[in-house]
Amino acid sequence: MRQVFLLLLLIYSVSGRAQSDRDTTLPLCPVFITDTTSVNNFFIEARPVLMKVYRVRGKLTVRVEQKDQFFTLYFHEKKLRNTTYKIQAGSTGKNEVEAAYSFRSGDQSSYISVSNGSIECFFDNEKQSWQLTISGLIVNQVERMVTHYRVKGKIVVGS
Repeated sequence: MRQVFLLLLLIYSVSGRAQSDRDTTLPLCPVFITDTTSVNNFFIEARPVLMKVYRVRGKLTVRVEQKDQFFTLYFHEKKLRNTTYKIQAGSTGKNEVEAAYSFRSGDQSSYISVSNGSIECFFDNEKQSWQLTISGLIVNQVERMVTHYRVKGKIVVGS
């Protein structure tokens, strides 16, 4: 009797549902980083991207990855809220988010913070998912040259 009980317990525990840790592959890129002078988009819209949602020290991180370039949102909360977050470099407040564009080229990598902007975040009850609408500006200074880039995007997080 004891063996049957242990066998049933083992089968039940193996078939129990655990939280799966998966990344989402999106067929089209939801993020656009465009140069203000040439309107050149650095993310190719027609190529698929890998979207990762994970936690770092309990804080939510959303990352969009395409080949060797990444766009990352660092929230200072555990869960998203229906609100508008301000994008600020080096922020620590709950209504603020850090955003960064980074890329690799050979052995070198670059990390550029989004200077300012906002993220409108709301929960869509019909689709049971979070909608993140991003609007921001990147200011990149290399020696004496300053270049501005616009950041736009609509990321859907959830089932």
